[in-house]
Amino acid sequence: MIKIKALIVAALIFGTPSAVLAKDWSNKKTDSAGKLTKSEEIMSFDVAISGSAFENLKRLPFEFDFSKHEIWTEMPAVGCAFEIQRRPIEDRRLETMASGRLKIEDGIVEFRRNSWRTGGMAEPSHLKDEGNLRVLLDGSPIGKMPYFHLFINQGEVARPPLYVELTMEREKGDTGSPEGVFSFYVDDWQEGLLKIQRCRPSS
Repeated sequence: MIKIKALIVAALIFGTPSAVLAKDWSNKKTDSAGKLTKSEEIMSFDVAISGSAFENLKRLPFEFDFSKHEIWTEMPAVGCAFEIQRRPIEDRRLETMASGRLKIEDGIVEFRRNSWRTGGMAEPSHLKDEGNLRVLLDGSPIGKMPYFHLFINQGEVARPPLYVELTMEREKGDTGSPEGVFSFYVDDWQEGLLKIQRCRPSS
């Protein structure tokens, strides 16, 4: 168990008159070392948090452990076109959810210009800021990325993205190339595809 010190301020500042704030600060005298003395309005106590729970507090939804995988760090830098597609399991009809450009350098996938067709909360910044993919020695992408899996019409409730995991499922393309179609699990009624194509050398 990990113990952390929690502080509770007895009075909220919101809506507090300025005269009261001035009074509070005037009562906080400093010692010879220039430190503030502890206010009587602050109580401290120990809180026990399990190690796993503490780690979960710090974990971002797009984090991925690449330490067990061989990343293609010596791969020449390339710029490619990409599409993210949805394929319902029942009829397997492909629908394009997003498209744009990406760059692969030192085995790291960097999403560039892109657009989502889903509406709602989908913005280009999601892939740019939260796409966390690397390329393995066989050219397959691995890692996690945000994925908007529903089309949102005007008046419907917008939803945040799912964070899907790519796990080396190459459906099309030659081994040793980053170009191809790579499938990933979404849920019980659909799966997703990341299509990378038209890669060219990039500086």
